[in-house]
Parts: sequence; C-alpha cells; structure tokens
Amino acid sequence: MQKMEKFLDSTSIRDDGHALTERLDRDGYLFIRQLLPRDAVVQVRTRLLKKAAEGGWLEDNSLIESGIANQDAACKDPEEQYMKVFRNLWADEELHRLRTHPAVLKFFEGIFGEPALAHPSFVQRNIFPQREDFDFTTQPHQDKVHIGGDTNYAMWVPIGDCPVEKGSLAIAAGSHRFGVLDTKVGSGAGGMDISVPIPGQWITGSFDLGDALIFCDETVHQAVPNQTNELRQSFDARYQPATHAICEYALDPYAGCGSWEEVYSTWNSTDQQYYWKDFDLKTVPQDRSYYEARDKMAFQMAENGDTEARDALLRIVQRDKNPGKIKKAQHLLIELDGGSENSVSVPG
Repeated sequence: MQKMEKFLDSTSIRDDGHALTERLDRDGYLFIRQLLPRDAVVQVRTRLLKKAAEGGWLEDNSLIESGIANQDAACKDPEEQYMKVFRNLWADEELHRLRTHPAVLKFFEGIFGEPALAHPSFVQRNIFPQREDFDFTTQPHQDKVHIGGDTNYAMWVPIGDCPVEKGSLAIAAGSHRFGVLDTKVGSGAGGMDISVPIPGQWITGSFDLGDALIFCDETVHQAVPNQTNELRQSFDARYQPATHAICEYALDPYAGCGSWEEVYSTWNSTDQQYYWKDFDLKTVPQDRSYYEARDKMAFQMAENGDTEARDALLRIVQRDKNPGKIKKAQHLLIELDGGSENSVSVPG
C-alpha cells in the first residue's frame, strides 16, 4: 500500500460553521470524531451483522458480534448473490435513521447556513477480506459523476471500529479543486475509476465508533484493502443545502433495492418516511454521459474478451433503462462466462 499521511482532525472546530467551511473548501474533507453517538452505531452494527449472518456472510462457528467473514461466501455489488443479502441490509430502519440523526443534520446546517437535505438514496457497503482470488477494493474515483446535481457532500461512516487495515477510506486532499477527472472502466464500487494522474496528497486514518469523514463530491477517494478476517461494513450518505438542485436519481432507493413502498414495508414506524417531500425541492435530470462513455468502453473490452468489463456489464443489466444495451450486456456476459446463461440474471 502506498504511504499516506494521517487525517487532519477537525473535531475541535465541529461547532464553528465558518471554520469548517473554510477547511472544507481548502482540503476537500473534514474528519470528525464522535459525530454520531456510539450507542446508535452499535445498535445498527448489531442489526446488520445479524442480517449478514442470516445471509451466510459470517462464519458459523464465531460470535456474530465479532463480524468474522465467511470467505466462501465472498461476493460484491452488483453480483446477484450479493444483492440477495444486501437488499435486506440497505432497507434497515435504524440504518436509515443514522444518516438523518439530529447531530448530523445540525452539523451540516452549520456549514450550509440553511436547512440541510440528506439525499434519500445512499450507499451501504459490505467489504469481504482481500485475498488472492477475491479483491473488491474501491479504486480512486469521484462521486460527482454518479450523484450529479449541485455540489453535495458525502459523510462516510464505518459501522464499527475501523482501523486502517480493515479497509479505511483514503482521501486525496485538495483534489476537489481540479474538477471532474477522466475515467475508465473500474471493477470497484461505482464502476468508474480515475484514468489520469491524481492531484493532491493521499491521507487516511483509523476510525472509532461514531467517527465520520465528510468530503466534497469532486474529492478523489479510495478504499484501503481489507486485510483482516472481518467483514467491513460502512455507509455513506450525501448532504446539500435544501435550496440547491438535487438530481432526480438521488430521490430513488439504491439500485436493485426495489421501490420506497417495498423498503418501508419492512419498517415498524412511519417516522421519517418520505421526509424529503417536506422540502420544496429543485430537481434536475441525471447526466448519463459519464455512464454512456463507461458502457461504450466496457462493451469494447468485453468484445475483446477482457473480463475486467464484467462488473460494468452487470451494472448495465441491473440499472440501465435501455433494453438494447441490457440485451447486449447480457449476451457479452454469457460469452465472458463461458456460454452459461445461468450466470446472468436480472435482479428484482
């Protein structure tokens, strides 16, 4: 792993909105200790590990709370064997409430100087340990190409303690000042990796329960490999001033997780359901140009037998709305998988 400096701790200025804004503008990130209450994170960790265990992701002969991964079950987004378990984790009622916790909204309101909108769509990650035949380590990328809309900010929170070796996040500090960088087909989260030299200084650090990393949508970031025997779980939610434009896509559930009606059918309370409808939102359509460029590259790679295109093709099958592209991606997946039609399925 490349040598990295440590995060600059901004906890001491967490209640100074002006100082936080200046540092965020300068560095492209903020590292805050104990932004979320420890007991709230512990509660969600317990719930998600239990669901992971029920899905076969944890070792049978270990305590659930230890989070020891079942290496034989290693899988990744957007594979269907991953999605079958993931949908239940993503829909978790208490997980959703972590990202809209009053302490979090107050923190962002201090930065924005107005009410903060937590995007309805967010990401929950489950990263199996790295090994020779399985490596789903997220490579350097930017969120802007995926999230769209006006400038927004991610809050990345590990669900449990996360030392660097468990798969902490790393930031290229200052990279947000260089705009959207060129991309290539990637196999990690998002499926689009940076294809040009990355500006800025790489930094990382260990997280304790409740710690959070906040960064701009144009800040380049990556994950550090999970070199433990545990399942690394985290979530990252997005925030913006409520008066700014939000991409229509960010109002939907995470791709492959069904409708909001289906998500909410698993909840015990209606509290915070459809909370974004209380805002007078300005919405804009999703800019699909980045995805179209990625998909064109993926098709060319697959036609040349390059298996690195496989995850991008799965994303097309799962998330694209163009029937022609979906059919082409399915055909290429069958070819890449040795002609087995059973290897390709369209998630529900």
